[in-house]
Order: sequence, then C-alpha cells, then structure tokens
Amino acid sequence: MPSPASFAVATIFATMVAGHGIMSVPKAEFDPTVMRTTYVATIQANFPGKFNDSPDKNVAAFNKAFRDQQATGFKTLRAMLDPQGPDCGYSKLDVPAKPIPSDGNVVWQNPDSGEGFVPSHTIWLDNTRVFQNDDCATNFPEKPAAHLPVDFASCVGSCTIRFYWIALHQDLWQVYSTSSLQLCRSTNANDAME
Repeated sequence: MPSPASFAVATIFATMVAGHGIMSVPKAEFDPTVMRTTYVATIQANFPGKFNDSPDKNVAAFNKAFRDQQATGFKTLRAMLDPQGPDCGYSKLDVPAKPIPSDGNVVWQNPDSGEGFVPSHTIWLDNTRVFQNDDCATNFPEKPAAHLPVDFASCVGSCTIRFYWIALHQDLWQVYSTSSLQLCRSTNANDAME
C-alpha cells in the first residue's frame, strides 16, 4: 500500500454547489471571478418519481429510479454527470501540488454557511470508484465538515481524483461536478512507495 506521503496533488478542483460546500482537504483553489460553490449545470429530472418533496423522500425516489434504470441506462452517477458542465468546473488548474491527506480522508465542508452534505456522492481515482454513498446527508452528518474515507492505494504513478454529486431539491437537479486532483509519485527517495 502506498504511503500518502508518496504522492503530491496538483489541485484542479471543480466547483461544487451554491450553499452546499466544497472539498477543503486537499484544498481546492478556484477561479476568483466565480462563486466557489456554484453548481456547474442543471438537469431536468428525467427519471420517474417525485423530486420536489422532503430531502429524504427526494433521495429515496432518486436512488430507486437510478437503480431501476441501470440495466439500460447510466451504470454510475459519474456516467450520468460527467457530460454535464465544464470538465473541471471553476477550479484553477495552474496551482502548486498539494499532499494527499495523511489520514486518507477527503474533507467536504461548507465553510460559508456551516451546512452539511446533500446526497448522492461518488469519488473516483481515474476509472476506479473509491467512494460511493447514496445518502451522504444521513451517513456523514458531521457539520460543517464531513470526512470521507478514500483509499489512495489504487493510484499508481499518476492519476486524477474526481468528485461528483447531485442535488435533488426540485425537478431541476443541480449538478455539482468534478473535483479533480492530479496525483503523482514523489521523486524523493525518502517518500518511496512501500
């Protein structure tokens, strides 16, 4: 298993959602001309079900509809959200590398309002899903910061971490696309892979 210190991360985070938060560890850097928590796209609800109810009911309706369509439609939340909005949202790509968290946790928080999560979330390292939760609001209730366990061991050489989520407040879904980090092996012999 690689040591978290054996990686460096160049942050190219995309924007998350207005009022819902950002990934703060590793710290994203954003285009200063855009609100850092602005969603990147909207999708008209295209699954059967009611999506303008309570948050819990909206999540349950979405999760059921998503599972029901997987055989013939989108296999993953990433497949559904990847084509929506700019590839890296409003994050800055030309930033210094950042270390991967030594505790293996990606931190999601809303530093502006202190609100917690909204569902559903998925994190990928290249083409490997390393985190998936269909109801982060219930399963990661920490406020204002939730710690999400990510196994960075699957990143060998270099890879990109992406964070996707969707807000289901109404029939017009908000897409909060991608947090991207370029990961690469350290060239320092003291930080070599174990």
